[in-house]
Amino acid sequence: MILLFISAILVSFTGLLFSLNFSMQGLNRAVINTPIELLYRTVSYEDEILKFEKDRVEADLSHYYSVSLSRYCKDYSVDYFYNKVDGSMCLNNRCDAVEITVNCKLIMNYTFYRVMYYELKGK
Repeated sequence: MILLFISAILVSFTGLLFSLNFSMQGLNRAVINTPIELLYRTVSYEDEILKFEKDRVEADLSHYYSVSLSRYCKDYSVDYFYNKVDGSMCLNNRCDAVEITVNCKLIMNYTFYRVMYYELKGK
């Protein structure tokens, strides 16, 4: 009877680890393989300067993450920061850098956290 109880605990623990590993690998694939074309489409060229259009970045990436992250976690948040000089928010709609932070709450209190930084250089 004790062996049956220990076996049930081990099977449950193995299933929990498999579920956590599956979610982590799926989240890594979804976040690291974010299509760079989504960011290319948001770049505009004005006055010989390349800038990201803030509204388009948030709209395109929010749609992509809502589709791809919802399979692996229930609660997630995506934050955007835009100023490469001091790391603050860009106040206008045209910014020269994008930092994307993805937080996703997994099993119990275990959290997936990934930061990606994209910057436009040159003219």
